[in-house]
Amino acid sequence: MAETAGGAPAKPSVDCDGVLPADTTRKLAIAFRAKTVLALVFVVSFAALVGTRFSNSLRGADFPDFYCAARMLAEGHGHQLYDADLQRQYQARYAGRVGTLYIHPPFEAVIYLTVAWLPLKHAYLLWSLLNLAFLAVGLRRLAKHALPPWHWSVLLAASLTFVPLLLCLEQGQDSLLLLLLVILAFMALRSERSFAAGCWLALGLFKFQIVLPLVLVLALTQPRTARTGIVKGFSLVALALAGLSAAISGWSVFIVYPEFLLHLRAQPFAGIAPQAMANLRGLTFFFFRSDLFFGNDHSLWAAVALTALSAAALLGALIVWKQAHAEFPIRPAAVEKFDLAFANTVLFALLVAYHLNPHDLSLLLLPIALLLHSTLTRKPRLPGPEKWLTLGLLGILFLPPLHLWALVEREYWLVSIPVLLLFLSGMAISLTRPASK
Repeated sequence: MAETAGGAPAKPSVDCDGVLPADTTRKLAIAFRAKTVLALVFVVSFAALVGTRFSNSLRGADFPDFYCAARMLAEGHGHQLYDADLQRQYQARYAGRVGTLYIHPPFEAVIYLTVAWLPLKHAYLLWSLLNLAFLAVGLRRLAKHALPPWHWSVLLAASLTFVPLLLCLEQGQDSLLLLLLVILAFMALRSERSFAAGCWLALGLFKFQIVLPLVLVLALTQPRTARTGIVKGFSLVALALAGLSAAISGWSVFIVYPEFLLHLRAQPFAGIAPQAMANLRGLTFFFFRSDLFFGNDHSLWAAVALTALSAAALLGALIVWKQAHAEFPIRPAAVEKFDLAFANTVLFALLVAYHLNPHDLSLLLLPIALLLHSTLTRKPRLPGPEKWLTLGLLGILFLPPLHLWALVEREYWLVSIPVLLLFLSGMAISLTRPASK
């Protein structure tokens, strides 16, 4: 036994040079496993509740559009995928209703073949479980590599209170799959695997109106090696998806599909509602709809205003990346600026997307998490006004009241205001404050 200088026996030490004793480590591991199990039980129970609750009222959801498109493929009608009359016949046969049409690229219908072999209600429940799996995988990767010491199970439980995400689950949409792909692209680019980042983003081209602006910013701002990798990966996968689409619907699809989209507004239940778009298009729609300035939302003035706002947002996103690359990856602490720049790029892509539905705002979970983590953990801390402004905007966007009120009033474009303000706040934080040390 060790003795002190005075000859008295010393107390046993538990200091292991910063390493926790085995029993403490074991207890922590058990606690983490317990949290994970509880989170999984909660998620499965939630999925069962959502599935049983909404599978009885699918007439107002989007899932039958995807389901019937997959059934068309399975029954050899891929060449007629954008025949509106045939789509309605399939909807009447398999969904018992006629509603919005399948408007995504042909290759996405292949994804829904994974559930289309089941009856509609069971297929919807399985797709809901897959959606939750996409969410869990994305949040686990994000928490592990970019948001320490946050635990992914806590993020998962909290995210299930986010209204756009709940809308995605209710409607059987694909926004959570896109969220997973964007998170994987973010993590790949963060670890300097630019080719993989380009591949992940190309897989999200089923929502090309969101992915293309995001890729544009990255292609314009990344260093030469990273830019080359992104473009190569994106181009390779995009060509493969184009070939798959041609195999499904024939080479004429590259003419038929754009014409279908251009004339979509003339279709009953077109699903195009600018007042429901929380982006720059929805914002300009309000002013020109109300005749506050000139004409209406289809006027030349509306197009000019939308173009000018989009160009200004693009310039802001480019400036933030320029500041981030002034330090990254030379200083490890500057990874924070990289994270903020990517968060702002996602906000930019949502703001300038020409077509955006409320459930598409599920992608906000990534910039919300990155901005919240930066605001709460960065050193030196943000000054009081900047900190509380950012936290206030994050709270407004994440918590249900604004979303629910805007949905009830059918004025969801109002959500574009805090999204735009958060974009501007992220710019200010990135440009005016040093990275954490």
